Amino acid sequence: MESQPSVNLLTIKEAALLTKLHPNSIRNAITQGRLEAYRIGRNIRINEQELLNLLTPYKGGDFGVWN
Repeated sequence: MESQPSVNLLTIKEAALLTKLHPNSIRNAITQGRLEAYRIGRNIRINEQELLNLLTPYKGGDFGVWN
């Protein structure tokens, strides 16, 4: 039997705690289409890996310089 890949779905609150962002920032990313979310009944869930892929590494240097 094949093993299924593990998918960790987070609530908006859990995603905000993980990224240390305000829940409204997570909601804004969903609304703007930068972060994909899934509706399960009345609940919204976010794939943890997709959330982590949204984060952009900071390369240092002057503020506002992103690579």
